[in-house]
Amino acid sequence: MAFFTLSATPATAKREGYFTSTTMALMSQLGERRIVEAKSVDGLKPLILSFGRDTALQHPGKSFKIMVTVNRGSRKPRGFDAAYDSEALGTSEWLETTVADPVPHDGMAGVASWGRRYTPFRMDGAEPREASLTEAERLSDDGHLGFKGWAAEVAASLDTIGAPATALGCETRDALVSRYRAHQHPALAAAVLTASSMAEHLAAGGQCRGADNVSPARS
Repeated sequence: MAFFTLSATPATAKREGYFTSTTMALMSQLGERRIVEAKSVDGLKPLILSFGRDTALQHPGKSFKIMVTVNRGSRKPRGFDAAYDSEALGTSEWLETTVADPVPHDGMAGVASWGRRYTPFRMDGAEPREASLTEAERLSDDGHLGFKGWAAEVAASLDTIGAPATALGCETRDALVSRYRAHQHPALAAAVLTASSMAEHLAAGGQCRGADNVSPARS
């Protein structure tokens, strides 16, 4: 077993092109530190996420990054450095990342923040797209607030252009997740889905291949 100290440091990130820079208030922290014990990377991740959820509840709306320190006398579990450096442990799930120069599309504002598992999707000049996670989603790997907000924005775009109500439902969840991960602008996604829906509707006699597609995506 190894002991770790978890702390939440106020931080924000900005994406410029292919690069993302993070600004952290290293001399500050949100709430109290927490000491946890784990024998593997897989066992450590749920403890980090639990700490992050508790911190977010105590400091709603705050953007932060979780720092993990291996306590003196403890040996790091195999794969810890790689998982920590790649943020695979969930340390940045509450870090808000904004886009430096949001790119508009077809008369629609650009995306200011794509969101993360626990941070919302937001269009430039607008409030975060309203979306929420159920308790089960928050406690599992199946919730993704950023994806849910993006899907809601795509649905709003479809409604704006008067697209068929089935347009979103005709796309599989995995395909939607791929579009979100590729940072496809909601207006572009709506246009592509509309064309795809019409073609598929004609080819399949009104049947859609998509099912339950706006369920939360895995992070």
